[in-house]
Amino acid sequence: MNMAIVMGSMQITNRLDLEDTKTKQIILGAYITAQAFVVGISYLIQRRIQAKKDTTVLKYLDQPKPMSGEQPKLITTTNMDYDLEQNAQAQKQALIGLALMVFLHFQFGVIRPLIVQSILPVKNALQSKWAQVHVFGKPAEGDLKRPWKADNPFAALTGATEEPQSEAAEKAAIKKAEKAESKAGSKSESKKDL
Repeated sequence: MNMAIVMGSMQITNRLDLEDTKTKQIILGAYITAQAFVVGISYLIQRRIQAKKDTTVLKYLDQPKPMSGEQPKLITTTNMDYDLEQNAQAQKQALIGLALMVFLHFQFGVIRPLIVQSILPVKNALQSKWAQVHVFGKPAEGDLKRPWKADNPFAALTGATEEPQSEAAEKAAIKKAEKAESKAGSKSESKKDL
């Protein structure tokens, strides 16, 4: 879908007179409006998360970066804290994209990417799993069950599908990590006693 939006917006861009000042102002206005909408959605999500105050305990394994050789780390948090963290990461990503586009536009006069960036961030903000739960009121089950897995953007191109870990296997992995963590904690306490 993202690729179709990019290709479609590029076709529209080819038909526009990008040398015309009025056209440039309209494109810049659309970009600013889209970014304000994304920030507004993010703020709305943050307010709704804080209003729910969902203190249900959430345990999951934070997968290390590939090829790092590290073991998965057990994370214990609440649904509210997890959702706020995910929303904060999305806000940070949106601000980095905004800063990059502002730099490219004002430093080099780049116009074409502003059209794509007027559409994609809005689409991504509305399709995010935290928006689905907190804005559209969908239950956090199935694909929307926490912890939210990041979508693989190349899965559709390569045909690779990530097999979801069964709930029983996930719980077993969490118990194993808890045991390993408690053993490590008891070893460090016994060293302090010596």
